[in-house]
Formats: sequence, structure tokens, C-alpha cells
Amino acid sequence: MKTPRPLREKKKEATRRALLEIGNRFFHQKGFEATTIDEICEAAGVSRRTFFRYFLNKEALVFPHRKERLDRFVEFLVSAPPDERPVATLRRTANAFAREYMANRAQLVAQQKLIQTSPALLAREREIDRDWESAMSRAFRERAGPGHASELRARVFAGAAIGVIRATMRHWFSTDGKEDLARLGEEALACLDRGFSLE
Repeated sequence: MKTPRPLREKKKEATRRALLEIGNRFFHQKGFEATTIDEICEAAGVSRRTFFRYFLNKEALVFPHRKERLDRFVEFLVSAPPDERPVATLRRTANAFAREYMANRAQLVAQQKLIQTSPALLAREREIDRDWESAMSRAFRERAGPGHASELRARVFAGAAIGVIRATMRHWFSTDGKEDLARLGEEALACLDRGFSLE
């Protein structure tokens, strides 16, 4: 039998959800830069102090699952079988994320359109990409073992892979998420695996 969650936990979750919904509604109506934390707090009926208990800053409302998604990504990488090729691990991981993204297509497409309107959000998106690239490099470096050559290969592979992922996501967003993201990811990572040719 599932234990019911305490009332306090339910209230905290409701407050967090309200801040997210109100913040993103204002961002899409007024623009990210034009919306203030004070406006969000007033509409949600909470203080600034309460806001900062849930979110580090205004940008965090646009990227609320940043840590959880990175943690899941790392878990996929580090739990891979020792003899699995890095590209195979990445393909399997990308496929799992693609299914999740397709299920939330409308929300992600709207989020990306918002990001494109704000230099601050574009900068935060690049920061997230760097986090994923570093995590990938670290995971594959540890798998390869010690040595300068292994470290260089891991860094190069991670840099190439994040470029492939970002280009694939840009293409998917340009179609308003109408194409099959899993298929696009498989095609893009197959190109990475065999080497690129535009012919």
C-alpha cells in the first residue's frame, strides 16, 4: 500500500508548480526580460523569500528540470556495460530522452521559442550544453582508464557528440517538433559513428 504524502510536501509541490506556471505564462505574454520576480510572486501570493526557496533565479523557471535531466543522463552513461562502445551508449541514451521529449513536444517547442528571444536564456542554454559535454567527457574518460590520449579522445568525442545533439535538436525545433526525434537522433549519431560526408 502506497503511503500518502504529508500535507506539507503537497503544499510545497503546489507552490513550486504555481510559480512555474505563472512565471512561464508571464514570460510568454510579456517577454522574459520584461517579467520581474516581484510580479510572479505577487500573482502566486508568495514572498520573494519563498520564491528563492524554490528557485535560484528567474532563469531556473525556464529550465526547471536541469539537474534531474543531467543526473539521468549521467546515470545512463555510467551504468552502461563495460564493453559497450561509447556511441552505442549514447544512442541508447538519446533514444530514451527522445521518447520523453516527444511526449512533451508542445511544451519544449514553446520553451525553445522563448529561449530564442532572450540573450540571458541563450547563455544559460549554452551553459547547460557545457555541463552535459563535461559529464560525457568525464564518464567516457573514466571508462577508458588513465592516460593523456584517453583523456583527449574523451574530450574530443564529447565535444563532437554535443555538437551533433545540439544540431539535431535545432532541426527538430525548426519543424515544431513534428519529426520523429528518435529517428533523427539515430541518423545523426550514425553519422558521428561512421564519420561525416555530405555527399
